[in-house]
Amino acid sequence: MRQWWSKTRGLDPAVYASWRETLSEVPGRPARILAWTHAVGVGPEPGVVVLSPAAVSVRTEDAWRHVGWHEIERGGWNVETAQLRWQTYSGKRGAVALPDPARVPAVFQERVQASIVFERFVPATPGSDRGVIINGRRDLADTPSSITWHTTLTRGVTWRTPGIRELADATLAEVRHEYDER
Repeated sequence: MRQWWSKTRGLDPAVYASWRETLSEVPGRPARILAWTHAVGVGPEPGVVVLSPAAVSVRTEDAWRHVGWHEIERGGWNVETAQLRWQTYSGKRGAVALPDPARVPAVFQERVQASIVFERFVPATPGSDRGVIINGRRDLADTPSSITWHTTLTRGVTWRTPGIRELADATLAEVRHEYDER
C-alpha cells in the first residue's frame, strides 16, 4: 500500500519513474511532486499532469513534455471547459482537460506567479487600459537564476500599433537599467 506522503504522492510508481527520468534530462529540475492529476484529451490513453517546483509536466502516450514556469506567458484554469491552458513566450500552446483537477489549478497559478520577479504595465496612451506589460522572470530550478525580460501586449494592441514598439523598447531598457543597478 502506498502512503500519501511517499515521494510518488500516489502517482503510479512506473509513471513516477518515467517522469523522474525525463525530468532529470533537464539540468537543475528537482523531481518533487507538488500536485498531479489525470488528464484526458491528450492522446488515446489517459494522460497525467505533474506539477513540480520548476515545471509543469504532461505525459501523453509514454512521452513527457516539460515546461518551466518562467516560460509561461499566460495561462490558467478554465472552470467552464475544465481545462488547464497555457501559452509560452515562444508562442507554443498547451491545454489539458482535467476531470478531477484537485489542487492543480491553484498550484499552477502559484508557481507561475512565483517565477515573476518584476512586472509593470505601461499604457499605450495616458489613462488607457491597453498597452505593454514588462516583466522579469526567473527559472525556479536555477538558484540563483538570471532574470529573463519579456514584453507582452494587452488585448487590442499589436506590434503594428503606432509607437507601441518604441514604447516597449524604451520602457524595457529603462527597467533593465534600474533593476541591474540595484
